[in-house]
Amino acid sequence: MSKENVSIRIFGRDMTFSVSPKEKNNLIKSAEILNNELENISDKSNALVIAGLNLANKSLNQKESSSNKNSDINLSKLIEKIDKALEK
Repeated sequence: MSKENVSIRIFGRDMTFSVSPKEKNNLIKSAEILNNELENISDKSNALVIAGLNLANKSLNQKESSSNKNSDINLSKLIEKIDKALEK
């Protein structure tokens, strides 16, 4: 499967991910969602943690109202990729 590098900026930090063409748009949209969430948080020193909790909570609320397991799998994969990039 072919991969392509996608550069995104989250919370002022540039990151590059290697993703399949199918995942590219979701990664970009996810970064936009995360950045929007971060803009609404006043406690910048803990903003990533707070944004992560807010988004996880929203995801759980949506999960309760929807049984679409494919989105949960894709979200988990995306979270793993972001975690790996943040570790670098």
